[in-house]
Amino acid sequence: MCEYTYENGQRCRLKPIEGSAYCPLHIPYDEGERLLGDEIKRVKEEAFLKRLRAGQTYFEGVYLYDVKISDFKAEKPIVFKNSTVKTILFDSVDVPGITFYNSQVGRIVLFESQVGTFLLHGSHVFGLNILRVRFSNSVYVRDSSVRYVMINSTEYVGTGEKSEEEYGEKKTLGRIELSNLRDVRRIGINVRYPLMRRILEEHGIKPASSSERSVKVTALVLRDMDFDQAARFKRQVRLSVRRFHGNLVLENLNIFGHAEILGSWLRNPEFVHTRVMGNLIFRKVSFHGDFAWNSTVLPNIPVELNVEGFVEVEECKFKSHRAAEVLYRLARISWERNGDFDRADDYYYLEMVAKRNSRLSGRRKGVKRLLLRLEELFEWLFADLTCKYGTDWKRPILIWLAAVNVFFPILYLLTESVEGLSSTMGILDYEYFSIVTATTLGYGDYHPIGMGRVIASVEALFGMFMWAVFLTVFARKYMR
Repeated sequence: MCEYTYENGQRCRLKPIEGSAYCPLHIPYDEGERLLGDEIKRVKEEAFLKRLRAGQTYFEGVYLYDVKISDFKAEKPIVFKNSTVKTILFDSVDVPGITFYNSQVGRIVLFESQVGTFLLHGSHVFGLNILRVRFSNSVYVRDSSVRYVMINSTEYVGTGEKSEEEYGEKKTLGRIELSNLRDVRRIGINVRYPLMRRILEEHGIKPASSSERSVKVTALVLRDMDFDQAARFKRQVRLSVRRFHGNLVLENLNIFGHAEILGSWLRNPEFVHTRVMGNLIFRKVSFHGDFAWNSTVLPNIPVELNVEGFVEVEECKFKSHRAAEVLYRLARISWERNGDFDRADDYYYLEMVAKRNSRLSGRRKGVKRLLLRLEELFEWLFADLTCKYGTDWKRPILIWLAAVNVFFPILYLLTESVEGLSSTMGILDYEYFSIVTATTLGYGDYHPIGMGRVIASVEALFGMFMWAVFLTVFARKYMR
């Protein structure tokens, strides 16, 4: 009988290998290779699969090389405890759970399977890959050393029920939680991973070339992580979230490198004590927040989220104008801090537009709403249309030239409201009078009559205002 003793005090009942005191599952690598050479790999795999088909799903203290579990269904969860595995591949399995506890695993691949709960705790893993998996409870990766985590086309298929926890708090099912991890090099959600296709093909699996699906879960929680501080990773994207659908929570993270969130649908995203030492990119992201999120979480994002590099917010959609204002302000501040004022001005304009729209979306009625509408119209006309809130010095020049050389001369021509030295007024005479009026020179050789006096008064005020706008914007643009 094998000399391995389980933690409950019982001995392993399997027959030991000849020349050893341990069975094929518990014999260490070096001893097995000394006795059987490369044959030990086949012996271990056959012994493991035999025990698995016999209904045993609990494995403690086992040593395995490359193991493939394919087309397997069980009523009990598969558990590895205090074990050492080189590579383990789950292909098309249907089990209530998969657990790795206090184990050392080179690579874990979970492919096209249906699992209740996946738990990785207190273990050392080089690569964790979850691809095209449907789970009915949650995925937990906790208190472990994990170098790479890749999760693609995975979705929660449970009922969304909530279980009561202590002190009346509720914990939502259908979450992917990565917490208290160390030595992390990269976390990728729906990222391209060419090596995965090669690994699957080496195990006789030819994945379909169909387009990848979104990762749809109740919540993706990334908490208390220690990223690898090696200098060679500083310029790399360390956190990549693509085509994700659900609640994103980043808490107590110090990301040594860049982070990106692309093409995702985020519900009530949270950033708590999060620091990104590189750039943070939001591109084609749709932000959806309820009233509680807008009133409690959103105002604290600029304080809780610290980005040392640049923040990019490109082609994003916001359910709340207030959310757009906060995110664009965060981006503006980052570009101003790093000295790129042109890009900062772009975000400042978007921030002011969002702020204006946020005021319009209020629930005011009656006279107050009418006054607010007039105020917003005034702001759009004199602040946005003329100079994009002081960020575009070319626009007032173009508007001035178009109005003074085209619009007002045509008005004078149509109304025939200017008289002068010439007996007949041509278009050039009207244009000359328009320029003289807009610049307030007043030579006196032409003068308005009738309706022309009103038009000339408006043009004079317009010319003075536009020149003031141009000088202000120009000075702001090039003298700061």
